[in-house]
Amino acid sequence: MTSSGPADQRVAGTLCLPRGHATTVQLLIPGGFYGQAYWRMRGDRQHPSYMETMTAAGYATLAIDRLGTGASSYPPSARFGQDTHQIVISQLIRQLREGRLDGGRFAKIVLVGHSLGSTLARTVAAAHPAEVDGVILTGESSVPNEAAFEQMGTGIYRAADDPRFAGRGLDDGYLTTRPGLRATWFYHQPNADPKVIAADEATKTTDVFPPGDSYTPPAINKHIQAPVLIVNGEHDKLLAGARSSAALRAQEAPFYGPRAKLETVVVPGTGHVLNGHRTAPHWFAQARKWADRRVGGAAR
Repeated sequence: MTSSGPADQRVAGTLCLPRGHATTVQLLIPGGFYGQAYWRMRGDRQHPSYMETMTAAGYATLAIDRLGTGASSYPPSARFGQDTHQIVISQLIRQLREGRLDGGRFAKIVLVGHSLGSTLARTVAAAHPAEVDGVILTGESSVPNEAAFEQMGTGIYRAADDPRFAGRGLDDGYLTTRPGLRATWFYHQPNADPKVIAADEATKTTDVFPPGDSYTPPAINKHIQAPVLIVNGEHDKLLAGARSSAALRAQEAPFYGPRAKLETVVVPGTGHVLNGHRTAPHWFAQARKWADRRVGGAAR
C-alpha cells in the first residue's frame, strides 16, 4: 500500500485469456464505488460485455477490484495513502509482464479505466511511461463538473450506515452510494435498461478515498508516451465541456504530446456509466479497432 511497505493485502481480479497466445493484456480499472463487475456489465443485454468483447477479439483482460472494494482486502482506511491505488496498479503491471498471474508473460499492457479508474490509469502511465503501451480513458476529462460532483457528494455516506454493509466492521473511511444515486447521476435513463440499473444498484461496492484530491491535474498527461483513446458519454452529468468527438479532441489535445496520437469518442445518448447503457457495444467496437490499430498483440 506504500512504496516501501509490506505486501500484506490481496487484490481480487479475473484474468480472461483468448484462444491462442495473446501478447497484449488490458488491465481494467473500475471507477469509484465499482468493482470488477463493471467490466462484465451488459448495458445491451443481447450483446457481450467489454471483457467478452475484448477476449473474443484476441486480447487478454484482467479486471480488478481495487483495495477496499469487491472481493479484495479491506484494510483500515487510515492505511491508504494518496498514491496507494497507483502503487497497486504498478505492482500488477510488473506481475503481468513477469508472468506471475498464471497467464504467461505479456509484452504489452493497455490500461483501461473508468472515472476514478481513468484518473489512476493516466497517472500511472505518466509516472511510468515505459511500462504502458496504450491507455483507454472513459468517464473522465480535463473539465470535470465541479458543481455536479459537490451535489452528488450529498448522496454518499458511510458504508456502515448501509444495510448491505452493516455488521462488516468497516471504519468511517469506507463510503458507499445512497440508494437511487446511481440511477440519478450515472445514467441517461432514456437509453438505459431499468433492469441493468437495478442490477448495478444491487452489486454496488464500498470505496476509500484517501485524504487529498483524488483527481490528478491533466498537466501530467504530457508525460504519457503511449497512444491514448478517450471515450465519454454525451450526457455525462459529471463532466463539463465537450459534447462531440471533435470538440472533445480539441479540448483534450493541448494536454497530450504527439506520441499519445490522441483519439476521442463521444457516445450519443449515454451518461457516465458507459458500460451500463444500451449504447455500450458502440464504444466497445471502437475500442477494439483502436487497440488493433494502435497497440496490436491480439491472438489470431
